[in-house]
Amino acid sequence: MEVFEHCQKKLRSQQADKYEIYFERSTNLSIEIKANRLDHLSRSSDHGLALRVLKNGRVGFAYTYDLSKEALDKTIHTAMAIAELMPQDEFNDLLLFEASHYPDLHCHDQKGLDITFEEKLELAKKLEADTLKADPRIKRVRKAGFDESNIEVMMMDSSSEIISHKQTVFGFQVLCIAEENGSAETGYESQYSNFMDQLNPREISASASDSSLSLLGAGTCPTMQCPVLFKNSVVAELLGFLSSSFSAENIDKNFSFLVGKKGQNLFSEKITLIDDPLLPASIGSSPFDGEGSPSITKHLIDEGEVSSFLYDSYYARKHGTKNTSNSRRSGIANPPGIGTTNLFLKKGKRKFEQLASEITKGVFITDLMGLHTANPVTGEFSVGASGILIENGKLTTPVKGFAIAGNLIDLLKNTQEVGADLKFWGSVGAPSLLVSKLSVSGS
Repeated sequence: MEVFEHCQKKLRSQQADKYEIYFERSTNLSIEIKANRLDHLSRSSDHGLALRVLKNGRVGFAYTYDLSKEALDKTIHTAMAIAELMPQDEFNDLLLFEASHYPDLHCHDQKGLDITFEEKLELAKKLEADTLKADPRIKRVRKAGFDESNIEVMMMDSSSEIISHKQTVFGFQVLCIAEENGSAETGYESQYSNFMDQLNPREISASASDSSLSLLGAGTCPTMQCPVLFKNSVVAELLGFLSSSFSAENIDKNFSFLVGKKGQNLFSEKITLIDDPLLPASIGSSPFDGEGSPSITKHLIDEGEVSSFLYDSYYARKHGTKNTSNSRRSGIANPPGIGTTNLFLKKGKRKFEQLASEITKGVFITDLMGLHTANPVTGEFSVGASGILIENGKLTTPVKGFAIAGNLIDLLKNTQEVGADLKFWGSVGAPSLLVSKLSVSGS
């Protein structure tokens, strides 16, 4: 590749000890439908290059979206200049790819890309129509859309080794509004996959409509300490919050409630949390991470025990442990940092109805508000919630405007059962969760 060759020649003349060149290009399509008409259409094509250089134990980073030779030379000069200003660190290093074995992972769907724009437009229109037809109380669809991305990543190390990966991402999403007797509620659903034929628009419309209808006419919730059944989408939100506590960087900076907890049986034996970049058709999958380390599957929680943290190569060296290949990039403009791939809670064997049947008096939580205010250092949370009362094993009255409070460690320690209804939202997957007791503050 000519861009790599030019950068390589220039970097060698600058006498960088090591370097890493990251190239990404993508084409993107976004369709939004309103009232059976195309409301928004965007197509884009982007490419860019990011560079990390190592010089005397110092790392410099720079990037460019301009691939002209002049812009590339300026980017290299900037990276080298930044390296001179950065502190020296004995744990700084850049990987060489030659000695690594990369898994064979197919994440690219040319067949999906070849579907015509007109067909994709009609699928988005049908998603809107099916949502409106689901129930007479569905009055409006605020948004029905289709997204598509075709992404290629290439990396070169300082020994001229090149690794690459192609990925497609397809997705549908719908937001609807249900109304009845002066009450109005919204419902949202989405699906994403590497493969177009694994999406189910009919399932998406049904789930969004059910979500909006379930809270119509919601009343108040009594204050109580009771069993709580969390909807799988809410559990996915909790996992998203929990994930940062497993970052080795946050552990290193004492910004996690898991500091000093590795190897401890901190949670219920029902809880097994997995980070798996090798899951088929999952949008967080890749044969290598953001710095070229081969992807591996790891258990963060294994039957209640804190078994692993998330490491990139820097923190693996610093902590004297194995790299878990959790370096992630959020685009060209940012250097890689620690993050999850496909994070999910291992499903149980019991259906949702069976979990609900365990509860004499409790609440089914369908939505949380303000989870970002939870404390990542202590795990304490107090957030708004909506849901449905459970009485004698049956879902009865919708309720909203109440709060739940507790500690995330205690919540997962008091997990009584994990459901069989595992589902992914983006790259986070979760089943329903039955917690034996939680504080609910209502009327």
